[in-house]
Amino acid sequence: MDRLLLLMPRFMDYEKSLKENLNRKYEVCWLDSDKFDREILDKFYKCNKIRWGIRHLFRKCFNYDLEKAEAFFLENELGKICLEKNYFSVVFCINGPYLSDEFYKKVRMLNPNARYIYYAWDDVSNLIKKNHIRYFDEVYSYNIIECKKNKWNYLPVFVQESGVGHSKENKYDIVFIGSLNDDRRKIADDLYERYSSIYRLFIYLYDKKNVGGRFCHNSPLTNKQYISIMRESKAILDVPQICQKGPTTRAFDALLTETKVITVNKYMKYYPVYSDNMIIVDRDNINIPDNFMAKEYVINSYHSLSIDMWIKKIGL
Repeated sequence: MDRLLLLMPRFMDYEKSLKENLNRKYEVCWLDSDKFDREILDKFYKCNKIRWGIRHLFRKCFNYDLEKAEAFFLENELGKICLEKNYFSVVFCINGPYLSDEFYKKVRMLNPNARYIYYAWDDVSNLIKKNHIRYFDEVYSYNIIECKKNKWNYLPVFVQESGVGHSKENKYDIVFIGSLNDDRRKIADDLYERYSSIYRLFIYLYDKKNVGGRFCHNSPLTNKQYISIMRESKAILDVPQICQKGPTTRAFDALLTETKVITVNKYMKYYPVYSDNMIIVDRDNINIPDNFMAKEYVINSYHSLSIDMWIKKIGL
């Protein structure tokens, strides 16, 4: 059996689902590529104001200091994978900005005959670095705009469930689910104040420290809980991070559950997932039209990609 090195972050069990499916064809070695992001960033940010100013003026200095911080964990990470010559036939990375260039150089040197595949499921422009992408021969991204700019292959994110469908009865009108970051607490409070007397709301924000307010919880919903809640809702409010331009997984999960989408992402109109079941609203003043909530969900021909379909698109 061929061996595959999977470099990707831990996120809502996506890594488990992908590894499980890849295991049908490959012996998979998974490495949590974001595990040391906090330690790396703590080390990176420990500098004086002059050095910080120089980093902002000179990108090479920024990259040099970041590499230095990342190299601190190089030996530890390399110790988790096999260092035999040509051990892996595929090296597959999702995001991966917290692994140093030295890590990628070492893996590439030891496995010169492997396929090197990269996938971005976040905006590359928002990653702490992007120079590691040069170590990959095949590049895919979820962001259409970045694909056109860099001549990458466009590939939407995969969904973990299949054949879900919508519940016979709606328990909620609008659900808002996500991690607590940026302005989501304010949006949650505004949504409740403005619409709780009109619509049945379900608001759940994951905050590890649980200090964010009345809608915050110190544990995230599982993917099955999240999908189950969406099945029972007319619409979901989609609020990506402020700097994010690509679509969140909610747009594709909503296709599974036949749930309408209210999004603050103005770039969604450029994506094939955009339809009459989706409306774009102002992030600073979320106004939800009554006619959008009242109309029925319309089944369309665009479908989410299952993990199997997604893997086949990459040729794995």
